[in-house]
Amino acid sequence: MKTLLIGGAMALALTSTSLSATPIHAPGGMDAVGTPADGQVWLAKSNKGKGNAAGNKKKANKAKGNAGNAKAGKGNAKAGKGNERAGNAGNGNGNGNAKNQQAAKQKQKPKANGNGAARASNGNGNAKAAKGRQALAPAERETVVSRILSTPAPDGRDMTRVLAATGLALATPQLAIADIPETELITFSNCPPGLAKKTPPCVPPGLAKNGVTYDEWASYDPDRYDTIWIDHRDAWLGSGYDVDPNPDLLLLQSDQIASLYGLDPAPGGQRYGLIDGMPVLLDEDDYTSLLVVNQLAQVTDFGGVPIAPTAALTQDELINLYRLPQPGPDQSYAVLNGQLVQLDNSDYELLQMLRVARAVL
Repeated sequence: MKTLLIGGAMALALTSTSLSATPIHAPGGMDAVGTPADGQVWLAKSNKGKGNAAGNKKKANKAKGNAGNAKAGKGNAKAGKGNERAGNAGNGNGNGNAKNQQAAKQKQKPKANGNGAARASNGNGNAKAAKGRQALAPAERETVVSRILSTPAPDGRDMTRVLAATGLALATPQLAIADIPETELITFSNCPPGLAKKTPPCVPPGLAKNGVTYDEWASYDPDRYDTIWIDHRDAWLGSGYDVDPNPDLLLLQSDQIASLYGLDPAPGGQRYGLIDGMPVLLDEDDYTSLLVVNQLAQVTDFGGVPIAPTAALTQDELINLYRLPQPGPDQSYAVLNGQLVQLDNSDYELLQMLRVARAVL
């Protein structure tokens, strides 16, 4: 079986930031985190923007996506030194025969676009680290979760306030994204902050490579976003993965997310997740996707420093606020169920498509 690459370690400290900052006094539970003597946590400051009218959420019928086709590769690098999805399977040491590579026996997974494009191995063994993640003991989990739930989001980036005050809207082709303040941009559910600065803006990179423009992406209705998500999700899950999904590795659980956002309990057979400040309502297949992406992610020990789970931040804001190293060219950061993770870009794209399609409006 293949191993899958997730990025390297991240450094975190909240003592300073290149963003304009203001001290926030965090409510209880912060003493154990090692905050400064005055008890302040420095977070980004920005002016609140006005939201737009709430959008409509619809459930879509499932549609099966097509898993990508891949051929065994012939590389000369040593096998097992990195992560690969579908494509160049088992770059073995030798003549590239299927006998040596065992490509036929390996599970392959396409990128989110279902085309079977290869993910190259970087040979740093991060998949082993991801697969070896351990769930927190109950007492430790309770302490960590209590700390996270009491951590405020930066001013103007708190999705609890957006959902309570203005609700969400869909960005439209007529909207000049470049001219929209970031505090208002987070109110558009089809333009995640992590994709808002891409070219074209808001469009998942895999779709952009296939020619999807901002105008086309922004013209879709909720049913179309659901269909796109289901196609990609089913192709991704149907191609196999090299981990056993473990719900205990998710930090915040469904009922805690509901309480955090003042939501009704999730209906039977569904659960809440939390992706970059946006609560999402998941069916079983959605939830499995979330579990797998989370388990494949690289998580760094941040020394007990809490993350603001309700904050919707761009990549640059995450890096500046939490003083993270720049990710590799094929990696991105996300906050998933209250935990800061580093992801391969194909997994990050899948996560953002889930955020768009399943946002609680």
